[in-house]
Amino acid sequence: NSRIKTTGITKNNWVFSTAKRRIRKKAGAVDGMLDATLAVNHVTTTGKNSQVCRVIVGQIHATKDEPVRLYYRKLPNNTHGSIYIAHEPLKGKEQWYNLIGSRSDKAKNPEDGIALDEVFSYRIKVVGHDLTVTIIRTGKPNVVKVVDMSDSNYNKSDQYMYFKAGVYNQNKSSDEGDFVQATFYQLDNTHD
Repeated sequence: NSRIKTTGITKNNWVFSTAKRRIRKKAGAVDGMLDATLAVNHVTTTGKNSQVCRVIVGQIHATKDEPVRLYYRKLPNNTHGSIYIAHEPLKGKEQWYNLIGSRSDKAKNPEDGIALDEVFSYRIKVVGHDLTVTIIRTGKPNVVKVVDMSDSNYNKSDQYMYFKAGVYNQNKSSDEGDFVQATFYQLDNTHD
């Protein structure tokens, strides 16, 4: 509904079930799950070591911060890429979690990594204080990480959420013309 604001706690956004009841009633939904199937086709190959080859392919964005950012990163000398997440509490330092391989600028080729153009799926799910990220690949066991957000302060009354999926280039130092690309085959979100 384009008559409803896209910012703030409105029917166009959602909140965690840990928010106060009056806030949950104003929101469009409570808790949520984002399912995506995709392949990362290209990552940047130039730029600073800390930025090269990395892209965000999914996240939950809150009022100002991100409860979760899902990264894919394939370093130039590796045949396979890594998957990792960042959880950003409202106060305190970001928390980083490796799911497949390592986020290190000097990461070795991840033995069970994901190659460019390889199709995989992810699920980002929040129920209460539990943030669960699952990586799903045909013929391989799921990789699951649960993050406890009870001390992250997202239950405050001004925190609204929305999912973002796509290609968010994390390399601001690459040469002109260098790029990231992904193909999404399926994208669904659900809420309580």
